[in-house]
Amino acid sequence: MTESLLVLRAPSANRVFTASAGPLAVREARWVLGAHLGAPVDVREREIAGVDYLEIRTDPQDTTPGSSGDSLRPLVAQLSSTFAVFEASDSGAGTAPAGADPAGAAPAGADTTGPEPTGPEPNGSALPLLRPTPLPEVMRHGSELETTLRYPGKTNEQFTALLLNLAAALSSRRGGVLRGDLALLDPTCGRGTTLSRALRLGLSPTGADIDAKDIDAYRTFLTTWAKQHHLPHTQSSGRLGLRSPAGGRGAGSRWDLELAADRRAQRAGEVQKLHLLTCDTTRLAEVLPDRSVDALVADLPYGVQHGARTEGWQRSPLDLLEQAMPAWRALLRTGGGMALALNRRTAPYERVREILGSHGLTVLSSDGAFRHRVDQAIDRDVVLAVPDDHPQLDLLRALAASADEPTTPQLTTPQLTTPQAAAPRATPATAPSSTTGDGTSAAAATDSEATTTDPPARAEAHEPRERTRHE
Repeated sequence: MTESLLVLRAPSANRVFTASAGPLAVREARWVLGAHLGAPVDVREREIAGVDYLEIRTDPQDTTPGSSGDSLRPLVAQLSSTFAVFEASDSGAGTAPAGADPAGAAPAGADTTGPEPTGPEPNGSALPLLRPTPLPEVMRHGSELETTLRYPGKTNEQFTALLLNLAAALSSRRGGVLRGDLALLDPTCGRGTTLSRALRLGLSPTGADIDAKDIDAYRTFLTTWAKQHHLPHTQSSGRLGLRSPAGGRGAGSRWDLELAADRRAQRAGEVQKLHLLTCDTTRLAEVLPDRSVDALVADLPYGVQHGARTEGWQRSPLDLLEQAMPAWRALLRTGGGMALALNRRTAPYERVREILGSHGLTVLSSDGAFRHRVDQAIDRDVVLAVPDDHPQLDLLRALAASADEPTTPQLTTPQLTTPQAAAPRATPATAPSSTTGDGTSAAAATDSEATTTDPPARAEAHEPRERTRHE
């Protein structure tokens, strides 16, 4: 018999993102759960009594490795949208309240003038019984690590978590996101939104950006945060060394942070390490080891900002991608995964696909699968890619096909007894969206994801600033 887990989605501070959050969360869950469990997982949107959930349907007799609840729940806890989880059961569904007539009549003396109690689902099925189920603690640090640092254009934390989860799921070493040893790189890190999420998960990430002001701001924030939370830590800084014996002009500088949960953990060597590089992202292959990255996460510039410079600051995200891809590809392991967020208005999806393909990468996500609106200047989407010789390419292609299935159910769920077909719930139409980098979009003066209302249209939203950076 099929069993259901119902995931209550976390609220978002931004109503524009909320309008697209359901389908995005479903596709994230299908990729993440399917990759970790080794087979497609049935995930749908479901509405119960006017509340939206993700429904994850599993077969308790399934012998797929990792399909048991003990393996599934840590993965569900890491999903970007998870707020609370319930087990759904038909037993007791539709049971009348205490004192009520079994046929449904109200008890004697009851007020019958108010609104009717919640009845069956729209398809005529009885409401299921929801039992709260605990989830394991998967975060090493509190949410303040992600939410405290605020600045114009900051990408909302839910989307950042989604992007990181997708990149990790594509890696053949994806289990490292649970163990803490997944090697993650953000080559355009800005003020570190992705890096903070990685630290919360217990990882030891590397980030790079050419904007020294952003790097300094994030370094100051992290140092203050570690002190305020009494975390034993050490830090060091210096010039970046070049791997090439030929040498050449300096590549930039680095700052390293090592932190532990307490003194005992520090003495035992149970530490996390953050490496923060101030350098041109196109030169990362000169300072980092080849084939050293399991998951690469990048929020590409939206047309007016990014993180590479050759002669002056570039403004074209496609130019950046073409120049940086040789270095990024050299750093990615054969079994590595890449998740890139882009603005479709300045980086057309098909053109990005062509650039990745020319560097030996297979794009797995379909055009528009993660498309959503950020604001009036940004039409965001996500590109998922892996090396052409990825050892699990067949599995990932199967997951790609399952991820593109409709996100709303076409029929009633198997555990409900009614044979009637459920009318698909219409999802709100959303305008295409665009994206800012992990940290900022100068094009959108203040990224709508960091606010609670849509910013009004402004002419300067489409005008490049004097110089820009890419998070």
